[in-house]
Amino acid sequence: MHSARRETVDRGVIRAACGLAWSHEKSIMTKRLIIGLTSGSSLQGVDAAVVEWTGVGLDIRPNLLHFLRQPFSRDLRDLIIKIGSNHPCPVRQTSLVHRVLGENFAQAARQAADAVKLPMNQVLCIGCPGHTIAHEPEGRHPSTLALGMTGVIAERTGATIVSDFRSRDLMLGGQGFPMTPVIDYLLYHKIGEDRVLIHLGGMATILWMPGKPNMRNVVGFQAGPCNLLLDGLMQRLTGGRESCDAGGKHAVQGRSIEPLLQHWLAHPALKRKPPKVLPRHEFGDEFIAQTLDLARQNQWSLHDVLCTATHFVAQAILQALERFVPDTIGRILFSGGGVRNGLLWRLLEQNLERIPVERLDLHGVSCDARKAVAFSGLAALTLDGVPANIPSATGASSSRLLGSITPGSSANWIRCLQWMTAQAAPVNLAAA
Repeated sequence: MHSARRETVDRGVIRAACGLAWSHEKSIMTKRLIIGLTSGSSLQGVDAAVVEWTGVGLDIRPNLLHFLRQPFSRDLRDLIIKIGSNHPCPVRQTSLVHRVLGENFAQAARQAADAVKLPMNQVLCIGCPGHTIAHEPEGRHPSTLALGMTGVIAERTGATIVSDFRSRDLMLGGQGFPMTPVIDYLLYHKIGEDRVLIHLGGMATILWMPGKPNMRNVVGFQAGPCNLLLDGLMQRLTGGRESCDAGGKHAVQGRSIEPLLQHWLAHPALKRKPPKVLPRHEFGDEFIAQTLDLARQNQWSLHDVLCTATHFVAQAILQALERFVPDTIGRILFSGGGVRNGLLWRLLEQNLERIPVERLDLHGVSCDARKAVAFSGLAALTLDGVPANIPSATGASSSRLLGSITPGSSANWIRCLQWMTAQAAPVNLAAA
């Protein structure tokens, strides 16, 4: 009895700290099946997670039933890269990719459901942020654009789609990034221990979660490039024969070129204070092309360039931790494909030897599945009427409900409406 009461008290403290107060407590257990879909900046493909969520609002807890990654075709990947570059691209190609990505998202959702013999009519909804090809949070008119036609996904699956999570935060003066800290906090924080979650995806993202039950103090930002740079270099250096430096096997054979490393570390974007999103083009095609020109001029080997880039990723993360995160870190959790890069992992582990470091697999969600699970959770919060952006992480002026809804089949949409009517509790936004 004592422990159960303590858990209720702790949850109440968390809600109050977030400024999200329920008007009443639910005493019944609730379950629903939600699929999360993502397509990261490393362009490996579509990630799909089938998740059974128990509870409502800030009490939700996941049970990951299945995760898969559906790789992009070479042609689609090349088109996405072309559209996302600074070079002019016919609008018809962008429209085509918008449609084809929708088909890819739908196919991944169905494959994930089929893998656990789950009929799609049992899925309540799908959380899908789309594939972001442009994100400009600064300037007079901040904007963001993600591709992946939600009408296609809804039609192919019959499920209601919750998408477009970033734009509302942008309209409140936020960076529109990171969007998943509320789910990350609910799943991975620990009262009494300050933790950091580092995602080694296309970019290296840092999320600081204080040990106190106060979500308002969460800090999240991009520390530097990661697989966007490492994979891009590998593809260009091998003429497309290899899409990534699997395990860091090429980088570990080289030496770090110190002048190049220090030049990269002096990049002004790395020194900006959070909240911040790093411009992808700063470390994309042009950055890689300039690096290859320097490599030819100085006769640097493939191994040396990759080794230097891997040291750069590690040092950018370490410097960001030192500059922007309190020195009370009790544990660091890692997710993303970069955890499989042996050299990168060793560099981080060696320099963080005084702090316990763990892969997210030890906490119930695989390193690869974290983002798909998180967007599944964001879709759940949208249906529950819970604001899900954290102003301390994004820089927004306040918290809001996130997402645009595309209804699925008539039967599915009725189920969603019934859920929202019967289960979602009103939220007090006054303190958010």
